[in-house]
Amino acid sequence: MQTGFQYIGDQHKTVYYNNNGQMQYNQQQLNNHWYLFNGITGAMQTGFQYIGDQHKTVYYNAQGQMLYRQQHLNGHWYLFDTVTFLMKTGFQYIANQHKIVYYNNNGQMLYGFQKIKGKVYHFNTRTGARI
Repeated sequence: MQTGFQYIGDQHKTVYYNNNGQMQYNQQQLNNHWYLFNGITGAMQTGFQYIGDQHKTVYYNAQGQMLYRQQHLNGHWYLFDTVTFLMKTGFQYIANQHKIVYYNNNGQMLYGFQKIKGKVYHFNTRTGARI
């Protein structure tokens, strides 16, 4: 009987079997990390995922682990809550960097001059800090 993470080659998916050999589905906390497994197929999910019952977008890395804090993904900076893992949007204060930045509706940090809700803001072109 197999347990733990298993790759099923002919189905091109990674799944997880608990200590009783049962395939796991949906959100699971394993070894201090959160993972998401498809509710029907059990396939481990990666990338941006919308958790419908929690009304939030989160991100799972290539190993399937949910990420939090600031992350540089696909050439853009994103911010994920350290408690809920929710992808942040809008104006956010980054305390350890002492700056206010803005994340658009896709969660991407903006730079330069931006028109937001009818007002023009200027953000540092390197750091994203509001000027």
